[in-house]
Amino acid sequence: MKNKLLHSLFLLLASLVLATGARAQVIKFDYYEGLIFLKVGVNDQDSLLFLMDTGANASAIDNTLADKLKLKVTQKDTVEGTAGKMIAQMVKLDKINAGKAYLNDLTVTRQDLGHMVAPRGQKVSGILGTDFLKHYTVTIDFLKHEINFLKINLDERTTMPVLHFTMDNGIPRTTVTINGAVTTDLRYDSGASLLPTNTVYINITEDIFQKLKAIDSTLKPHDYFKGTGIGGNVSLPVVGARSVKNKNGSIDAIDIEMIVQPRQGYFARKDAVGFFSNNLLEKFKRVAIDFNSGIMILGPGSL
Repeated sequence: MKNKLLHSLFLLLASLVLATGARAQVIKFDYYEGLIFLKVGVNDQDSLLFLMDTGANASAIDNTLADKLKLKVTQKDTVEGTAGKMIAQMVKLDKINAGKAYLNDLTVTRQDLGHMVAPRGQKVSGILGTDFLKHYTVTIDFLKHEINFLKINLDERTTMPVLHFTMDNGIPRTTVTINGAVTTDLRYDSGASLLPTNTVYINITEDIFQKLKAIDSTLKPHDYFKGTGIGGNVSLPVVGARSVKNKNGSIDAIDIEMIVQPRQGYFARKDAVGFFSNNLLEKFKRVAIDFNSGIMILGPGSL
């Protein structure tokens, strides 16, 4: 029974592909420290290593590659990250593609990406953000390390668990309840790195932590993680939680860990919300994300 359920998501996707005439192309990706790296083409350059980042509403290209392609700066804009803000230069790409999926005339940020984590000592040439991803339904197989970009819409009338989300400034966002008491929103940030672990982590704001602590005074950090983002480094308290569950139960995790984000950078804003990463989705083994319809289908997992 479990094996049948395990394949039902991709049987569903296969039927959708046949019904719509969409062409699927399997793209292998490197899965390193909880991050998805895949080969992308930019203009006339192929096989460039990009990070797939749902936490970035604008794609990015490394300074070295921008110079090589002789891309002219069209404007400047402010980019906000976990640890602060920075001024970014914007350049236009004639074409960007991941396999057969492509966009023309995409304006992206130009940044120094030399500091980014990369698999096996490779260099990251760019970031594939939701300005690209939102045009597709993306299927991710965390077991086979395979990804597809499909021009189809998912149908939520399925026996598989469905997670509904909205787009918050270009970033997927859903609602959960922590410890059965405090309800909050979390964004899906596939660009947030974590070392391989069976533990499920979510990231919450300081305000949410204080609400939880007001209900349960025993909550306190038992560890600290170090994080790096736009603007600098941060020290992140880690606190245990009893449960995290969304309204329809597609996410229903027990004995998980919460990483508390300090009030700086994006998290200094009053409207800031927490996030989850591939660390959570990988536990479902296979997922499909329809950015247009706000539907995420989750394979059977271990939450």
